[in-house]
Amino acid sequence: MSSHRSPAVARLRRARRLMTGLVTIITAATVLVLGYVAATIDSHARAIEADRQVEKVAGGLARAIQHDEKNTLDLSTVIDDELAQGGTGVVVLVREPGQPWKQTHTYQRSLMPADSELSTLATQVEDNSEGTLYRSLLRNSTAITGRPVTVSGTPVYWTDWDNIVVILAADDAMDNPDDHLMLVWALLIGGTLLVLAATAVAYLLSGRSQRQALHMLDEHEQFLGDAAHELRTPLTTLKLLTESRPKPDEVQQTLAEARKLADRMARLVTGLLARARMQTGIAEPERTMLRLDQLAEAVAEEAADDRILVTAHPSVVVGDPQLLSLAIRNMLENGLTHGAVNRSAPVEIHIAEGRVSVRDHGPGVDPIMSASPFNRGSAGRTGRNGIGLALVAWVAQAHGGNAAIEPAVGGGTIATLWLPPADITVGVPAR
Repeated sequence: MSSHRSPAVARLRRARRLMTGLVTIITAATVLVLGYVAATIDSHARAIEADRQVEKVAGGLARAIQHDEKNTLDLSTVIDDELAQGGTGVVVLVREPGQPWKQTHTYQRSLMPADSELSTLATQVEDNSEGTLYRSLLRNSTAITGRPVTVSGTPVYWTDWDNIVVILAADDAMDNPDDHLMLVWALLIGGTLLVLAATAVAYLLSGRSQRQALHMLDEHEQFLGDAAHELRTPLTTLKLLTESRPKPDEVQQTLAEARKLADRMARLVTGLLARARMQTGIAEPERTMLRLDQLAEAVAEEAADDRILVTAHPSVVVGDPQLLSLAIRNMLENGLTHGAVNRSAPVEIHIAEGRVSVRDHGPGVDPIMSASPFNRGSAGRTGRNGIGLALVAWVAQAHGGNAAIEPAVGGGTIATLWLPPADITVGVPAR
């Protein structure tokens, strides 16, 4: 529709993109913060677990180490211990008084720092213990392969031997770093998908929330277009009447025609406003039990055309008198317009059982518009594309009925408005 190219719709679309962008930014920031917090917590927990593991190995092996009567270290208990056979690197260092540290046993040497670093760590363990047995020291270092590791050292003293033994255990600074890397990738990929999903949902929801506003804009543009189109002809005719400078004996006739044009314009505006208000949900059709035959007769009487012939049978329906009058009047004006090719031919109105039929004796249904005669903008031989028949169809649908146009036997056209008959027994007490 035309409103889709209007500035108002352009502003709505910019607002939709802005809302989508804001939701995307907020979601991305939230996911980023939560992902960082989750990765940090996992990294910290794995670091604590790595520290606990190396302290367990160093402390456990320190309690298992022994020496014999000849003051020779017995490393068999260390070598055979399960703690010295896992994935943690182990080094046993011994220092005689006044001598440098010596490595008497190594396991998983690639997890341990360089030799000079091992001696430094052993000295720090000795100094930190201050002669206290099994007082461990924890340090972060770098293995000979360049990977960050956590090293724990535990000293061992004997009262009957002057040598000092330090057990160093080392492992990755983070427990199962591959699992942590998988978690980071999962957070990255999952967060990206979540942001994309939030963007798509925000775009769809913002479009859905604006759908009613777009519909109202369409209705607004349609109302303005219909009003301008329908009022253009009577206004032009009224202008010609006022500029024609009628003779004194034609003044009354000119005034009567001007009044008819004014009434027609008032009816058009009333009908357009009623339809616009109801389609936008501002108002609802009135539900009144009425005599359809009397309503149609009143409309025919207002038309004041000698060609109109009315055949009416009592018919009770429930509906809006104003809208039904508008629909019947549009059908009648359509018949009078298209039946004007034969001024002597009547325009017949038949009312019975909730049905109003208007027959003219004009050229018949135009093949061009026969497929969709009630569509707004349909144009026939005359090139006119008013909304009269479209209003008829809309009034019928609003009342739960329908409308139809079909060729009449012998020539001409029959336009029919059908409404569900009212249940006149409702409210009547049973015998």
